[in-house]
Amino acid sequence: MTKRVNIEGMGAYANDDLGYVTVWSNESKVFVGSTSSGVKYLNKSDITYDIDNPINLTCFMRDYLNYPDISSNNIRYLHGNDELLLCITDSGVDVYKLGMQAYRSTSSESNAYKGFMTSTGKFYYTVSGSNEWSVHRVNTCLFDWSIPDAEYKTGGSILASGIKLNDIFVTENTSSDGISNTLFIATSSGVYMIDEGSNKYNIYYKE
Repeated sequence: MTKRVNIEGMGAYANDDLGYVTVWSNESKVFVGSTSSGVKYLNKSDITYDIDNPINLTCFMRDYLNYPDISSNNIRYLHGNDELLLCITDSGVDVYKLGMQAYRSTSSESNAYKGFMTSTGKFYYTVSGSNEWSVHRVNTCLFDWSIPDAEYKTGGSILASGIKLNDIFVTENTSSDGISNTLFIATSSGVYMIDEGSNKYNIYYKE
């Protein structure tokens, strides 16, 4: 069954027959992740609106990444900056340099779900383990990696045990040292705010 994703009143829609689950855009392109067909894209210049006769944007979508050029065609999450695209799949985490001198770096982490790419290329992603969740940080994506540069685990000194990590957002250069980042982690028990400069944190619990 084909589902139609419509921006009501905006004059545009896309048929969701490929299982679109995540979207991210830079200045020129919109990237869309699907559950079975990898990453698609459409140029922003192709996006037009007609309220009287809504435009089907599906016809403008093109293939961007498919297996084996990505770890899997089942995309869980996309994020990025103007130069890098972070792709989280059910088989790994892939980072792509966009444009000229393109390259790919990857990790075979199959339990990653959400991620955040900073403007400097440092990136974070959540990982589900058998009995715990964690946030991994990788400082550079020039090479493949298997071990992150930093890790925040549930049951550790910051994240409590028995909670699920649902999402992550990062603000840059906002920590107490004026250099490091601040993490906002949405969990099943509330929001954790982690200051990477001091390694201190606040918790905002659900009522």
